[in-house]
Amino acid sequence: MKTARKRLPFFETHFFGFFIALLVVVFFALINNYTSFFSNIEDKVLDLHFRYKDVYENKSRQEGVYEVAENPNINKDILIVGIDFRTLNRLGRWPFPRYTHAALLNTFSRIQDQSQRERSVFLDIFFNEPADNAIDDVILLESMGENGRVFLETLMDEVPPPKEDATGLFERQNTLIQTHGAINNIQGDWKSMISFPGLQPPLSPYGRKAAGFGHANYLKDADEVFRRQPLIVKSSQLLEEIPLQNITPGFSVDEDHFQRLAWTDETGGQHNIPYPITEKVLEKISAEIDAKSPKRVVDNDGDGEPDESYSIVKLYQDRFLPSITLSLALDYFNKRIDDIEIVLGKQIHIPQPQYFDAEKNIWVPYQMLLKPALYDTDGNEVEAAETKVLHDINIPIDRDGNMLINFMGFPSFATTGSRQTFPVRSYSAYASNPPGLDPAKWPRTRALTNKIVMVGAFARGIADDEKPTPFGLMYGVEIHANALNTILMNKFIHSVPFWVNLLVLAAMVFLVSLLSSRFSTIWAFIALLLLVASLFITASILFDRSALLLEFTTPALASLFAFLSIIAYRAMTEEKDKRRIRSMFGTYVSPKVVDQILANPPELGGVDKELTVFFSDIRGFTTISESMTPQELVKILNRYLTAMTDIVLEHEGTLDKYEGDAIMCFWGAPVSQSDHALRACKCAVQQLEALKKLNAQLPESQRIDIGIGINSGIMTVGNMGSTQRMDYTLIGDNVNLGARLEGTNKAYHTNIIISEYTYGLVKDHVIARELDNIRVKGKNKPVLIYELIDYLE
Repeated sequence: MKTARKRLPFFETHFFGFFIALLVVVFFALINNYTSFFSNIEDKVLDLHFRYKDVYENKSRQEGVYEVAENPNINKDILIVGIDFRTLNRLGRWPFPRYTHAALLNTFSRIQDQSQRERSVFLDIFFNEPADNAIDDVILLESMGENGRVFLETLMDEVPPPKEDATGLFERQNTLIQTHGAINNIQGDWKSMISFPGLQPPLSPYGRKAAGFGHANYLKDADEVFRRQPLIVKSSQLLEEIPLQNITPGFSVDEDHFQRLAWTDETGGQHNIPYPITEKVLEKISAEIDAKSPKRVVDNDGDGEPDESYSIVKLYQDRFLPSITLSLALDYFNKRIDDIEIVLGKQIHIPQPQYFDAEKNIWVPYQMLLKPALYDTDGNEVEAAETKVLHDINIPIDRDGNMLINFMGFPSFATTGSRQTFPVRSYSAYASNPPGLDPAKWPRTRALTNKIVMVGAFARGIADDEKPTPFGLMYGVEIHANALNTILMNKFIHSVPFWVNLLVLAAMVFLVSLLSSRFSTIWAFIALLLLVASLFITASILFDRSALLLEFTTPALASLFAFLSIIAYRAMTEEKDKRRIRSMFGTYVSPKVVDQILANPPELGGVDKELTVFFSDIRGFTTISESMTPQELVKILNRYLTAMTDIVLEHEGTLDKYEGDAIMCFWGAPVSQSDHALRACKCAVQQLEALKKLNAQLPESQRIDIGIGINSGIMTVGNMGSTQRMDYTLIGDNVNLGARLEGTNKAYHTNIIISEYTYGLVKDHVIARELDNIRVKGKNKPVLIYELIDYLE
């Protein structure tokens, strides 16, 4: 039997598994950092986190004391006024005449106690075209001026407007900026932000009458779901198209006022030109533009043939506009756009936010609710609410100014008494019966004190305003409400630090690798499922309780990949080992023992173990062989050896070798057997019984008589031989003693002799007769020997 080259310890599964784990960690960390593959899947996991949020309910603290049943994570000052089916039934088809919106605004502003006014009114309605009846615009503008708290929205487009419209549209935007300001305190790589060359601002008179403005854009993720809002956007106005040859080193660009140069490739992608422009920079970008940018072809003489072609570089004026939710939040905090600091990829900093105390009619430091008040069953407060003053608000944003919206729940219904994450009131309840001009007839209040009133579509079919969110389709105005609430309640979703995600990734992968390389596949797989489930539960709890995002997708998929990799490696290496073991032991031991060896492979080098060795030999074999032809001798010998070997294997012994008519076998290796001595004795007795049956079928001249010697003790067992051929066998003095006992049967006219060492292990289970105390060849110390007669059942 040829020996297989021994595998280096490093390549053993329980060592190599850690190397596989290291490769998996590095591989998945790189994919996670340099591609969006896992982030797209992680967005779906985020949706699950949203859906598994705890629903806030009444909770009994003690007998007769309850918490208020409102969600403490939702700002009580956000109110949606929905243009619902009730409104359509009462006021007619959409869109409404603009005097209807004027009626709504008059209802808000015409109350006797002006300290009980709303904080702001956001009209999620576009006013970028004149009304069919000019008087309607006049009426609405007068109402906006009287109200003084109306915020309007603009829309940014990713495609530039037609040239004939561009000037007028940017003039409208400039009206908004001159009236309400734009963002100038911005740090970071503003050039690389997503550019919006198109825009749909409200008409200039509306822009001047508004109390504030903001864009209403939301950017959908790769799966078409809206989860983020750009709190700031970059509006890019094309100032000039410049031939590339006119760009020279030192070309002046007013970067301090957000001007930049860019060129467009053949796919429409925009590339910024680094500043300052040096000879080296110009040489590099010229090569890129010539290779990737389409040329401008000019027919100067009008003959239909191009006269010249050249590459174009575009000069843009960038302006940074707030989202409508950021504008509303700043107004609520008594802050202006100039007060905030923006660091792209990090945060928007709002210093010293304030809150209007309507009772005292003053602005006070902004406070967050930490714990709601407790009330008894009669409505009496028994424990005051806990609050905390916020000296700063830091809104986390990515490099494009996007904030992840912390959605508070499922979409609301307009019907009173139905599910409402945010309170929703019908537009018609305010616009149907507006007060007149006489203040004496005005109501004292509208119960809108310090409310941010968000007016928008809340019925299907009146506008393309339903968007997919983590909680399903939601009207745009409620998405705005969720984004605004995220800011007002300081409930921002933060990702855990990079090193935490990396540590979790490594811990998961190495733990799975440890289990997969040491336990069976099924148990390792069960452990993998438990680990992944535990990670998901942990991530969900962190998200629910602390709005922390712990990555789940990357460590979960990496753990599965590590599990499959190690199982595959085990299959390749261990299957090879199994084939080697089967070829090594398949002819030595029974199939049952082979299966045990495969389950627990033994140490195949030389080891010392307590074993029982068995020798048997045919007496007078030479005489028997002389009376038969060689063919007859081989036939009878094969019948004898087959019968004897079957009994050895039946008792799970290991067949060592045949030497002519002699048999050598042993018990206790390669699979350990605590009753190895008894197995050998039973085998010997049954062989004699089998021999009687065999002899009954043979002529008297061919009948066989055998002698068996059995000894137990410490022996060296293992692969022995040359590098070309090895056998799994025994050596040692105790092996030699067993061989001597087999020959001793002749002197005592017995068939089975066991040593005192074997007898000491089996004396309670066999019938034996003490024979003698002998000194065998090679042994100075006498050995007590026994004749084995039978064994006890």
